[in-house]
Amino acid sequence: MIRLVTLVVLALALISTQAESRSKRIHVTAVVVATFTGDLAKPAIGDRLISRAELFDKHDEQVGTGAGVCTVTSVPEIPSAKDTVIQCLISAVFDEGEITFGAAVQLPEVGAVGQFSILGGTGKFRKARGEATLTVLSPTTQDAVFELE
Repeated sequence: MIRLVTLVVLALALISTQAESRSKRIHVTAVVVATFTGDLAKPAIGDRLISRAELFDKHDEQVGTGAGVCTVTSVPEIPSAKDTVIQCLISAVFDEGEITFGAAVQLPEVGAVGQFSILGGTGKFRKARGEATLTVLSPTTQDAVFELE
């Protein structure tokens, strides 16, 4: 019985290691230009945040572009950007293909971190799944990490 348990533990460790080796991480900096369709100081349900971005690697070389739209879905009684919820659908386009991701998050402000589900993609990323994490560094710059499975 002990040998069987040991064998199962070793097999699980091997499978886990192989799964980790198949995962891929993409880390880029996004320079973002965004337009808000309403009054950002007083957001209302249905307002949209429309953005486009240029994506840069750690060597400051452009490696892709991005675009997305976020719709305000929830506004607190006293409207504020911090507590307003938006639903986003965003795409990042690289030479190898496109990654599409989305989530319901708060309106972006400096320091905010948003977790997004990777919904799929095209080309090399056609079977992509995982998470994207966006961190707002400044009003025009975001750090983006894609953890692909």
